[in-house]
Amino acid sequence: MRIDAMPLDKTFFENTQHGQLDFPIQFYVDELHKFLNRRVPLHWHFEPEFFVARGGTVLVQVGHHRIELEANDGIFISSNTLHCFEQKSEYDVCECPNIVFSAELIAPHTSILYKKYIMPILGDKNLPYVVLHAQEAWHNEILKKLEKIFALLQQYGAESSYGSFPFLDFSVDSISEVGFEMQVQCLLNQIWLSFVEHRDQLPPVTTDKRELQYQVRLQNMLSYIQKNYMSAVTLQNISNAANISKSEASRCFHSYMKCSPGEYLLQYRIEAAKRLLHSTTRSIQEICSECGFNSPSYFIRMFRKKVGITPGAYRKENSI
Repeated sequence: MRIDAMPLDKTFFENTQHGQLDFPIQFYVDELHKFLNRRVPLHWHFEPEFFVARGGTVLVQVGHHRIELEANDGIFISSNTLHCFEQKSEYDVCECPNIVFSAELIAPHTSILYKKYIMPILGDKNLPYVVLHAQEAWHNEILKKLEKIFALLQQYGAESSYGSFPFLDFSVDSISEVGFEMQVQCLLNQIWLSFVEHRDQLPPVTTDKRELQYQVRLQNMLSYIQKNYMSAVTLQNISNAANISKSEASRCFHSYMKCSPGEYLLQYRIEAAKRLLHSTTRSIQEICSECGFNSPSYFIRMFRKKVGITPGAYRKENSI
């Protein structure tokens, strides 16, 4: 099954269980080239995440900050942190491994380990992310451990709610299913210990009040689009949702989303149409109307421009 969307609520929370209740860690492969505009949508989750760029350069947005990851570099993203990933070049095929996990897999939240070593990092508002460069010695050791975690979970872990992913090659010695959960936990503990040992080398990231204000405004405007994309929506409607001017709304979108409000609205409608094409038998004309397009010809033209194929061809490729 083609995975090129994710379930988000109005606050951009990724409404998915990551891993199992008794083993709360999930392995994913983000096939960035399959997402609309090669971009995983802006989202957040309670759990922290490790992500590694593969197949080309990946642009990462964390809050208001933009980071460029070269192939084989990685990033740690803290819990409750708004973020997204984007493949920089349209010619690359980025298939990026990542894990989303509960910090309680390292230590229970009632333990002294959690209080002394986990919360000081996860609770630091000036540490929303840590970039891991392959050429930095201690970073590289973390990346090697992540490779082994990826390999173990890919081979022996539970399948995610998104379905199957491409099987990736990892530069690790032979792996064993014997105690693989303990191996994963042990490696994760070693990675966290590296963070603790190099705490003074984790650069703080400042977040000013204006950035927080922009995030609130953006959430209000995106929430409005999500609720009203089926109807006619103007720039004035979108800006009114955040009680700001049209020009300020445009600045906010360009700052965070790297596109105009109108472009985002079009992208959102295309995503909604893709879901209906995949999961229903409704006609193209019905889907066109339900997703806010004013004519089938315009819908087909925009769909082909954004997705590369017609709605009918997309339905054939992605039929259940």
